[in-house]
Amino acid sequence: MTTHASMTAIGRQLHAAYFPILAKPLPSELESLVARLVALESAKRGSNKQSIEVLQSAIPEPIAQP
Repeated sequence: MTTHASMTAIGRQLHAAYFPILAKPLPSELESLVARLVALESAKRGSNKQSIEVLQSAIPEPIAQP
């Protein structure tokens, strides 16, 4: 088995193990903390509005719970 095939197999196993955890929405307190940390880091790096929007767009939308 090649290194690429091994890494692909490991990636699939990790995805299968962690996807159910990642699919759950963040608690509002944690979501707020993450937003504040992103804002602080953006200010520290002198990020512009466009780069902040890119960061915010990378945050997945919560999955609706039935």
